[in-house]
Amino acid sequence: MSAQDTLWILPGTYIQGNDTMPALRSEGQPTWSGYNAVVDRPENASSSVVVVNTDSVAHTWWTNAPDANTVDLPAGTSTSVMLPSLPQGSYQYFLNDERGKVLGAGGLLRIGWDTETLFYWNLREWQPSMMTLSAAGESIDWSLPYVPRHFTINERAYPSTGDDPNAYVAVNLNDTCFISISNFGHMNHVLHFHGFHVDIISATHHPERVGWNKDTVPIRKGESLTVRLVAFQEGMYPVHNHNLIAVTNAGFYPGGMITTIHVMP
Repeated sequence: MSAQDTLWILPGTYIQGNDTMPALRSEGQPTWSGYNAVVDRPENASSSVVVVNTDSVAHTWWTNAPDANTVDLPAGTSTSVMLPSLPQGSYQYFLNDERGKVLGAGGLLRIGWDTETLFYWNLREWQPSMMTLSAAGESIDWSLPYVPRHFTINERAYPSTGDDPNAYVAVNLNDTCFISISNFGHMNHVLHFHGFHVDIISATHHPERVGWNKDTVPIRKGESLTVRLVAFQEGMYPVHNHNLIAVTNAGFYPGGMITTIHVMP
């Protein structure tokens, strides 16, 4: 298991289709890659992570873990952030201010996974005009219609999700794997699995769903959950958002939040 000890808040440029957008990422290295880092920690043990804010403005840090506190990240400084002791599951960390949320800085906080076969899907949607305003220091009018142009898993839109070994679930027949899913966007999403039902084994917002066995899984904005998939049959099976607009790229189908389960003999 990889333990990420330092995160860099980096401004950069994000390109999807014909759109070039200002963006922020929480990276695992001091140079821009365009992808948010995963932070892995053992279960039931407090720890810390150093966050280096290279942005020109201050931010605030938060997680969706129970009883989490916000932490101020002054511009151009390094801050040690305490991570709470948590049970096994999937959580998210993110910049809890408008600029940080709109520009997309935040990633998965994965607790208690060691030898298991792991994948993760960070769900986001992107509205270029909103991102341009936020990058310029303008406030967002949330009363206006929210119509994103791009929908991604791990900052990638289909078919590029097939190039991501964390999003493309490739396992052998009869393997068991675990998928951490977290919704970082500004709207709710629903994922539909072809070929399989999955067991929900952790959920930040709806603990009553733990133990459910479903082929369609709703995930509200700000929510994180973990599912278990038993690969009992061979083949290739799509997983996709059940909202039609979320499986498009700037309105063109197919695209957006689509990935694949590939079970090999």
